[in-house]
Amino acid sequence: MFEPGDSLDGFPPRIIDPTMRPVPPSAIESVDAEACNSWTESGIRSPTVSVARLAIPGKASSEFQKGCSAYKDKRFPLAEDHLRKAIAEYSDYAAAWVVLGQALEGEHKRDDAQKACSQASTLDPKYVAPYLCLAEFAGADDDWKQVSELSKQALAIDPVNNPYSLYYSASADFHLQNFADAETNALAAVQLDIWHHLPQLHLLLAQIYAAKGDTHSESAQLHLYLKVAPNSPDATGARTSLAALDSKPAK
Repeated sequence: MFEPGDSLDGFPPRIIDPTMRPVPPSAIESVDAEACNSWTESGIRSPTVSVARLAIPGKASSEFQKGCSAYKDKRFPLAEDHLRKAIAEYSDYAAAWVVLGQALEGEHKRDDAQKACSQASTLDPKYVAPYLCLAEFAGADDDWKQVSELSKQALAIDPVNNPYSLYYSASADFHLQNFADAETNALAAVQLDIWHHLPQLHLLLAQIYAAKGDTHSESAQLHLYLKVAPNSPDATGARTSLAALDSKPAK
């Protein structure tokens, strides 16, 4: 039996910041409309929701949805056009700024993309998605200390429901050679990623176990990766690595 404040979707009830009152169903629908991809979906599961995110005008939301659809279809210039229209209608639209950043990245406009995601974090510091967007950029630049810092900020906002923050944290730990923490965070992310949105977690774990000299666990993670992502761009490399492991004489 549900009690007042219980979640209907299996997640803890979300709270409006700063009043700390339960979010009404109509507000939840408004925030859920932000879901466009992995980062924004992470953001909507944050335990707190800012008032600014509940005040999005209908026209801005409509343009956001069009921009999201274009982004998913990799029509990046069209996505940028719709997202800028959404922001013109509502300049505090943090989710629109995040997806704009991703669309701009798709157009190879890195500086503008980073500025867009930074703007989102400024507008709503308690929104997870901008930190993950910026962590992705930092990882592409091999700035693993920055990835670590950004993932820690995201985990501070939502330490319970967010496999993406744990994935970035684990990646940073691995590249900084903190293998124990990398393994802990990656395994925690796997437990949360029940729909396998992040199959690359298994590749990361395989790398961690390879660095630790645990070939049995490395092989197991490569098998899991190929099970959940057999046709991915990295599948060929995973099969090659497995073949190399299988060719080694047993100890």
